[in-house]
Amino acid sequence: MTVTETTPPAGPPAGAAPSGFALSIPPNWYEVDVHPNTRNSAINALVAQRTKAVPELFAHRSTLVRALRAAARTAYSHGAVYCGVLAEGFGSALLTGSVSVSVAEAPDGSGPVGDYLRPLPRTGENSRWRIVEQTELPHVGRVTRTRGVEDISLPDGTGWVRTAVLQTFVPIPETSRVALITGSSPVLPLATEMLDLFDAITSTFRFQ
Repeated sequence: MTVTETTPPAGPPAGAAPSGFALSIPPNWYEVDVHPNTRNSAINALVAQRTKAVPELFAHRSTLVRALRAAARTAYSHGAVYCGVLAEGFGSALLTGSVSVSVAEAPDGSGPVGDYLRPLPRTGENSRWRIVEQTELPHVGRVTRTRGVEDISLPDGTGWVRTAVLQTFVPIPETSRVALITGSSPVLPLATEMLDLFDAITSTFRFQ
């Protein structure tokens, strides 16, 4: 897996708030620039590099660029500071997913995040649903997360996409903020597999 660090290897002083984080993504994923001023050129260069290294992806280069740009726009519109994307071509099909990290104030600046989350029962085969659960991250400890199928709004209010989503809320020590790690994929026939993949990636998260 590829390790992405947002800070130098040295950790913060004892008792201080972390200044960044590290996350590991699979080697076939793309780490994308989300900033509007630089993301298009960065994604073009990234796809050119990847298709040169993996010639079988060359036929999908235009589709890859569109998928990565869409993921970057969506991540940025939701306040993400990091975005990793899976975009794999199989014949005429494209398997996509993303993991983003954003930083936000905890609800009301206090109280467990889980107090503000509500489960959503499944009402049909293709319905929305949400489970609220507690889990242990190896490098962080006990955290709250949601898993399920949600309707994710597209940037600029252009619509929504029904999506498999895993969201993990990690309190940032010595602050009232949380790091929100969101894994999402619109490939609902593989929802279970994608949620398991997002779980594995999220388990590598640690503060720096």
